Amino acid sequence: MVKKLQALKAKKGFTLVELIVVIAIIGVLAAILVPTMLGMVTKSRVTSADTTAAEIDKQIDTFLTDADTAGYGMLSNAKNIDKLEITVSAGTWKIKGIKADHFKSNGTFTWADDETGVKAGATKVGVKNPASLLLITLADNFPSLQNASILAVLKGGSNCNCCAYSADKSAAMTEGTDCPSVDENGGFPTVFAWDTHTAGISSTGLTVGTSPKVELG
Repeated sequence: MVKKLQALKAKKGFTLVELIVVIAIIGVLAAILVPTMLGMVTKSRVTSADTTAAEIDKQIDTFLTDADTAGYGMLSNAKNIDKLEITVSAGTWKIKGIKADHFKSNGTFTWADDETGVKAGATKVGVKNPASLLLITLADNFPSLQNASILAVLKGGSNCNCCAYSADKSAAMTEGTDCPSVDENGGFPTVFAWDTHTAGISSTGLTVGTSPKVELG
């Protein structure tokens, strides 16, 4: 019993100086690791948005290719550039920016340049406006998108030239602020200002995916 008491007395706790040193070390490690972790999370969100933008680009391309085969695709004129503003709000898809005279009509399907709203699972039976068919296709392929903003640029003869996507808002993105401005050739610049720190984060703080990928200027 005496030995146990002596052993207990021999044990010492941390001194105040030791505690301060440990806290200081933890503080330094946190100052180094936290920003790094936050940066990784941000880059992960941008990568995910880039992937979605690429998939949307691919779906639009496929749709336009099928439309061209069916006789109502885009006219092969490099001067025809349409900037489509596609928004998703509470699962409802809308589109505007289509210039009907830039597309062919096969007598059954005729493009309309007015805004259209559809939801995933909507029927294609009896639909004569290819813009509505495009929206239904996108809604069916991206059912998890409930709120989003998409800028898709179509150029005559090359289908979907480029695409920008953000899940951070359901209203149309602003070119040059929320996403890169489309140049005279109907494409995005190779570099963009973004928030001056991270490619894919706009000056307004939106996470924006681009296809092709636009880097930091």
